[in-house]
Amino acid sequence: MRKEDDKIELMLNYLSGNLAAGKRRETERLISTNRGLVGLFSVVKGLFLEGQRANWNQLQDATLKLANRLFIDYQKSEKSPKINHGITVFDSLVLPLPEGVRPAAIDKRRLKYKVGDMDLDISLYPISSSSYEMIGQVFDLEADERLTVRLRSGKREYREVADQFNLFRFMRIPVAKYVMDLLAGRNRIGTVELEL
Repeated sequence: MRKEDDKIELMLNYLSGNLAAGKRRETERLISTNRGLVGLFSVVKGLFLEGQRANWNQLQDATLKLANRLFIDYQKSEKSPKINHGITVFDSLVLPLPEGVRPAAIDKRRLKYKVGDMDLDISLYPISSSSYEMIGQVFDLEADERLTVRLRSGKREYREVADQFNLFRFMRIPVAKYVMDLLAGRNRIGTVELEL
């Protein structure tokens, strides 16, 4: 089993109450002394609590997809700890609609990421079959300079400066795989990979 899987399995056993007292204290120390694990634990705990309330049969496929993305995102963040890599914590494209809920007339997509200590929420609205409008907001950003959001895909690059509430908007973004960089001045404070 991979090291990352072991850490997540340990966290799940901790949350389930399946650890002896000594192992429980050791796990609490491990999580509290590693900044990356604090964020990961927060995400795993949120997923665990949601899983307690959810209908597992309905959410099994979505949970596996989100867990796989969580592992991949976490592995990327461990490879380069100097950059805050976003960890996907919600994607409305993956999760099924609750029973009895009809799809909206405009099929928007919601994404949520944990980027270091920050939260990033993104809403995507289809403009055409090959482009989206993107509206996003960064929460818990502590920076002296205004946030700039940069989208990169191959040779294409798009930039938007966020407002005083760290809200940003891209009017028409072509469907592609992107790297989104969060910049405070010239410093990259976080990065997220996403596919439209």
